[in-house]
Amino acid sequence: MSAAPDRQANLSYRPSPEQLLRMVAESSVDWLALFDSKRRCVFLNRPLRGLQPADAVGVAVEEFAPPEDRAKVHSSFEHVLRTGEPRDFELVVTDPNERGPRYFEWRVRPAAQIAGAAVNITEVTERRAQRDTLRTQSWILETMREGVVLVDSLTGVIRLANPALDRMFGFQPGGLLGSSALPFCRMPSVQRQRIESSLRASQNAIQPIEFECERCDGSRFVASCVITPLRMSGADHYLAVLTDITERKRLEREIIEIATREQQRIGGDLHDGLGQELTGIALMLRGVAAQLEKGHSSLSNDVEEVIGLVNNAIESTRNLARGLSPVSTVRGGLLAALQTLADQASERYNIHVSFESDCDAEEAARLDENGATHLYRIAQEALTNVARHSLASQVALRIGATATGEGLQLSIEDNGRGFEQRPREESNGLGLKIMRYRAQMLGGDLALETSASGGTTVRCVFPTP
Repeated sequence: MSAAPDRQANLSYRPSPEQLLRMVAESSVDWLALFDSKRRCVFLNRPLRGLQPADAVGVAVEEFAPPEDRAKVHSSFEHVLRTGEPRDFELVVTDPNERGPRYFEWRVRPAAQIAGAAVNITEVTERRAQRDTLRTQSWILETMREGVVLVDSLTGVIRLANPALDRMFGFQPGGLLGSSALPFCRMPSVQRQRIESSLRASQNAIQPIEFECERCDGSRFVASCVITPLRMSGADHYLAVLTDITERKRLEREIIEIATREQQRIGGDLHDGLGQELTGIALMLRGVAAQLEKGHSSLSNDVEEVIGLVNNAIESTRNLARGLSPVSTVRGGLLAALQTLADQASERYNIHVSFESDCDAEEAARLDENGATHLYRIAQEALTNVARHSLASQVALRIGATATGEGLQLSIEDNGRGFEQRPREESNGLGLKIMRYRAQMLGGDLALETSASGGTTVRCVFPTP
């Protein structure tokens, strides 16, 4: 019977403003203090610098600060008490038991009711560390030689770009913000699809990729780029770091062209020099054998054996010369070289390799000898990988126009076990990297796909010269 009156009494209880303020102060995570006109503590809600709230009453405000900062605290309080203007400042407290300094923000406001000052003290060590980290990161972005860009993955709009990226594309600082990234990246569609697929499949940074970019004045350069997917403010973004490698690519191209020319020279010397000399030796030996045969000499059989060895050396020399220079206009150009490659692979690996082409010899001839050799080496490496790893019985080697008609594509499709089931070293091996590098030298890209039969398709797409 007495519960109702007690409950009613509890419901009718209302704390006084002083009690309410005290409860709020005691529950605050900050330090709240009141000081009178002589800078002596009247109230403190939490222990501060070893002083309990009850012991802090009457203590001068300077005692709450480190010795080296007491003059600053004194002058700040005098200013507030004299002018009524608020003052904010930071104090650094070093404790030997702590791993690092602690930072406290003091906010001093006039308190007319007690003719003194109200102080709010907040520890801002973590906030200060975050601010310093952000400042350091900003400084790094500002001074990096590489271009850094943050792109909204849904809209393709650039949200952040550092000064190096602006300079790389010929813009004034901040000129790229808000624009679309696509007009500046001249990336083959097959390369774009491969990158997007990799980004969807993994949350980690993808391996460096190379593609052509266009500056605001229309000039172009080659960039190496590492892309990392990340999520910010509830939206998916791509963070990309770009490096201008135009000069490096030019030097690489020159080195490859020099190596190709040297291979062609050695191949020509083998065919026209050593090969012709061996042919002459074989003819001379044939004459000697005929003379010995007339004289019924027993040495004629020995000479015939020597002629056989010389003919084998001639054939080996010719094969070596063709290997150094596999694509030759004299022997029919790229299409003839690919047909020969398919025939040789069928015989060597005991796998049926078919060759199809829906482009004529004139279209294929637009490729210079270096470009044609790159395509031949891509097909050669792909067929070698099929023989080593795929367990395939059939391979289709094709060259022709792309579906959009914007270029040509070379594909090697097998009916094997698929690249996902192949040894890991092949997917990350040097052979695939070299094939992709050769494709990039053609201005295109190379991708591995699962074929309709469940096997593997190596597809190289490149622009028509």
